[in-house]
Amino acid sequence: MPKWLKSPTGLFIGAVVFAILIIAGLGVYHMRAAADSSASSGSLTLDPGLFQGDTHQAYLVAQQHPDLLAQLHCYCGCEQHEGHRNLLECFRTNHGAGCAICIGEAVMAGQLFDNGTPPDQIRAQLEHRFAHGG
Repeated sequence: MPKWLKSPTGLFIGAVVFAILIIAGLGVYHMRAAADSSASSGSLTLDPGLFQGDTHQAYLVAQQHPDLLAQLHCYCGCEQHEGHRNLLECFRTNHGAGCAICIGEAVMAGQLFDNGTPPDQIRAQLEHRFAHGG
């Protein structure tokens, strides 16, 4: 047994570190279980019912039109800090819920798509509106 564990202070610190490791491990386990559950249910996005207003609408668009959002670029910069390859990936986690650009792009894309606008024109309109921080 190391010397530092033989003192009451060392024993206390060791117990605290052990507890932190257990709590962190449980957190990772629960996050993986939630991700596995979402993947096994076939859902590509978080449940829109978890959100309100425009955020709810954005997650609903992502859920209803995943093929469309997978074709669209996200202009918030998440490809650099989150590793996202398209707009759909913003709504697989709660990233989209905290980003006005992601929400704006998804809502606008959904409205345009529902009005019959083809994906190439949707891409062009999103680029015009959001590519410069819009």
